[in-house]
Amino acid sequence: MELQIALDRLPRARALALARELAPSADVIEVGTSLIKAHGMDVVREIVAAAGPTPVLADLKTADDAATEFGMAFDAGAGAATVLAVAHDATLEKAIRTAGDYGAETVVDLMATTEGRRTQLAANLPDDAVLAAHVAKDVQSAQDGPASLLGAWATGRRLALAGGLGADDLPALAGIPRLRVIVGSAVTGAADPLAAAQELRRRLTSLERTRSGR
Repeated sequence: MELQIALDRLPRARALALARELAPSADVIEVGTSLIKAHGMDVVREIVAAAGPTPVLADLKTADDAATEFGMAFDAGAGAATVLAVAHDATLEKAIRTAGDYGAETVVDLMATTEGRRTQLAANLPDDAVLAAHVAKDVQSAQDGPASLLGAWATGRRLALAGGLGADDLPALAGIPRLRVIVGSAVTGAADPLAAAQELRRRLTSLERTRSGR
């Protein structure tokens, strides 16, 4: 189980400071959509530098012109970027092809998709594409958590879950293979973000040891 920490809805300087502080506890540092919209690819470059060896994901939520947008993110040093699953199939194909050209990762954001669309994509997209079940921020208070979006389509796929998750959600997710847990405000909004990130890492390690019988 991997941990991705999302930096979003933060002042630029705060995001950079948190990237430096939290990167050692994370498998991936995410540059949130709002940060990219506010500061462009410059903030991606800055967070890549701040995160050091920890990979950085640019949460572009690309809906069109994937070759251009993904290319910009990867030229800025990102190792992964997101494309919306509700985009045209041609856009998803271009995103995956562009990521492949850069040796980077495509994360397909399943926000606002139907079960049928999730099933179609899981059947047709290459195995190295990560399928991210995501409950959008604006509906989190009225909708079940992202694990509720999983179904038969998720079997055998690389998965990510996002949408209001925190440390207390981890035990229920421990049985899901090939999973990346995306946590944002539970870390960045905590009184002590580093302690919150370290607690997530501790719990993940404990769950992995329990699952493997060590």
